[in-house]
Amino acid sequence: MTAATTSRPKTPRSKAPASADALAKRSPSAPIARATRIGRGAAVIPDLPVWQQLQRIGGGLTPAAVSAYIREADTGRMYGLMDLANESRQKDGHLQAILATNEESISGLPWELVLPDVPKLKEKKAAEFVEYCLRSRMKDRFPRFIAHHVGANYYGFAVSEILFAKEGDKLVIDELCAHAPRRFAYAYENGSQLNWWDSQSGMAYPGIDFRAAYPDRFVVSQPRINGDVPCREGLVRVLMWAALFRNWAMADWVKLGEIAWKPWRHATYKKNLDDDTEADALLQVLEAMTSSGVAVLPDTAQLTIEWPKSTASGTPMHQALLSFVAGEMSKAVLGQTLTTDQPKVGSQALGNVHNEIRKDLRESRAKAVASDIDRDIIGPLLRLNFGEDIRPPTFRFLTEDPTDL
Repeated sequence: MTAATTSRPKTPRSKAPASADALAKRSPSAPIARATRIGRGAAVIPDLPVWQQLQRIGGGLTPAAVSAYIREADTGRMYGLMDLANESRQKDGHLQAILATNEESISGLPWELVLPDVPKLKEKKAAEFVEYCLRSRMKDRFPRFIAHHVGANYYGFAVSEILFAKEGDKLVIDELCAHAPRRFAYAYENGSQLNWWDSQSGMAYPGIDFRAAYPDRFVVSQPRINGDVPCREGLVRVLMWAALFRNWAMADWVKLGEIAWKPWRHATYKKNLDDDTEADALLQVLEAMTSSGVAVLPDTAQLTIEWPKSTASGTPMHQALLSFVAGEMSKAVLGQTLTTDQPKVGSQALGNVHNEIRKDLRESRAKAVASDIDRDIIGPLLRLNFGEDIRPPTFRFLTEDPTDL
């Protein structure tokens, strides 16, 4: 996607290295002066009280409610659908597992910086500086940042903010702050411009074009997933329907578990046209059997006990529905099912084929995140510290599996 670059204005820059002191001397009204305050706590997008960071959707979710959240997101207001996406992930173990597999399979990859052809000494030093910022200063935080941006495949986008700090005569990365997707919205006029908009803070919709107002401060991932308009990108819509159906099947199954070994009970009796007392008494007897399992009936009543039926294969209906919908989820996120579910009939060869599909998706998504890092991290680091006239290194994940000796 190119939305992260097309909306950024071309701000004139000096070709001399832009140190922290030089940035501090710029006009206070210039966006870059506001955006490059030094030190912790200088985030453009501040923290919010916890009651403004989420809304609990709760139980009793219906197709009409899911449709309402999706329609609202189609107008550019994403917070409701993002809350639903987070809550669904927290309630569904399978959804959490496949999303975590997708994220961690990339965040755990080794990576390298590839120098340009015939690099100059200055370009080698610049690459060493970038590697120092990402490996030494970020350490264990950089994989978390990568996982956050791989999550854009689910939500449709991901945003992190760079906090700079002064170290000697250089600006280094002090922190990479991951921002919740509910804090952003798409401008309704064009449906493609991603803005910062906190729905519960009183901020006027559609919010602030944060990339234009604060260049070189944000990392934005907007991967191509389904080819729709940007505000409808991501896997979240298809997965929300699957999560809803799994939630229904699980809730019904749990209710069935509450009356385990307590089958359906119904009875017939000889109706007395003038009195319903027998029917009321018989109903009380059937309800009492739920806890006691015993009953005394008159010879005028006939009791029938019927156990729930399984599918033709012997699998309980709830389990069959849960497994089917889980398979659809796995296909949407991982492209296949055999690396997450164990079929009754299968082979190692077929499993290896499915694993290759998963690797293809992993490699494609890793390239997309690497491109975002090149554009929004490496580019600003070199411009602010080494000037414009330098070729940047290229960030690359090492996705090839080691040779099995």
